[in-house]
Amino acid sequence: MKHWPKNPEAKKVFDQLIPSKQVEINRYIARLKTEEAIERNVRRAIGFLLGKNSFVGRDKP
Repeated sequence: MKHWPKNPEAKKVFDQLIPSKQVEINRYIARLKTEEAIERNVRRAIGFLLGKNSFVGRDKP
């Protein structure tokens, strides 16, 4: 996805998620309409993967 900034730590966690969770995150972001919403939610997803916040109704990856 072109919006994902390079964050090796978050990528490592993402790659270790079960495939259904990976799909859930990607689908959520792909369905957003505006660039602002996409950027905001990509930052949230990265924070979620790093254990800093919740995302898509989950507290931890």
